[in-house]
Amino acid sequence: MRLRAFDELSPSMEVDRTLLHLAAFGGTFPRRSVDLWRTRSKMLAEYAGLFAEESGRVIGQVFVLRIPYTFRDGVETISGLAGVATRPDRGRGGIARTLLAEVHRRETEAGVRFITLWTNRSWGAHGLYEKLGYRDIYSSPWVVHSPVGTSRARSRPRGIRGARRDDLRDIERLHARQAEGRLGFCREPNGYLRTAVLAGELHPERELLVARDGGRLVGYAHIDRNPYRTVCGELVATSGASRRDLVAEVERAAQGTPFAFQHTPVTDFPRLFPRPQYATSDRAWWGWMGSALGKVWTTRAAVRQFATDDRRFLCLSGDRF
Repeated sequence: MRLRAFDELSPSMEVDRTLLHLAAFGGTFPRRSVDLWRTRSKMLAEYAGLFAEESGRVIGQVFVLRIPYTFRDGVETISGLAGVATRPDRGRGGIARTLLAEVHRRETEAGVRFITLWTNRSWGAHGLYEKLGYRDIYSSPWVVHSPVGTSRARSRPRGIRGARRDDLRDIERLHARQAEGRLGFCREPNGYLRTAVLAGELHPERELLVARDGGRLVGYAHIDRNPYRTVCGELVATSGASRRDLVAEVERAAQGTPFAFQHTPVTDFPRLFPRPQYATSDRAWWGWMGSALGKVWTTRAAVRQFATDDRRFLCLSGDRF
């Protein structure tokens, strides 16, 4: 088995990598998207990721992001692992462990002190991450609304509409203003939404709602919608009225199917989601884990370092690398 960086993959290996990603996550991360993010931002490590190759076939992968994180004592670049996967027919062969050990070595040499990832606590991989020094540091709270009977028709609140491309810069600026003084993922690279659109990873009209007052952007919401449910993990607004209007529009957009909110909107504005209309959980199976490279620590120490129990902690759907 040989480890290769992204730029060392041959065209045939690229096909294998696409199969691996699709089998593991139900989607792909095409080369064009990787190249766009590398050209327009510093979000990926210089080697982009590592890939396990055997007899010319890709059998494992991991992408490596570099993300600014605001700790209590200042901003620091941390690593984020994404797309950790092994071919289904090569599981439990130590491939992921080998890939992660090499990533840890490279990130330590690059001066990175902390490395993080998202995973499902019910998966076997969670146990591997714990053995490698990762600790659970955050799990998203949820509020869920499931319509009972026939949902009455609603009209769209005034000033609310689907986003257009010319809204994206204003959304980025509003995010930056509202994130001031917060901890966690509160600094996004300039132009990140526009890059996501170019990469085909974001469709503004379908996935972003905006609230405007007299032409001025006063709020937005990021939604993930299919015919069976709607989830909003990012809702940013300058007033209670615009927040309520965006919540009402998420409900309207759900068209009588279950809808939910998660992450910071749930902890920042719990009164928006009263019982019995909403069911609430302070955690989910999906969780965020962190490791201090070269150090063994407890879960309590990890949570304290990342300040995920601080009311100022900010986590939104765009941070789910």
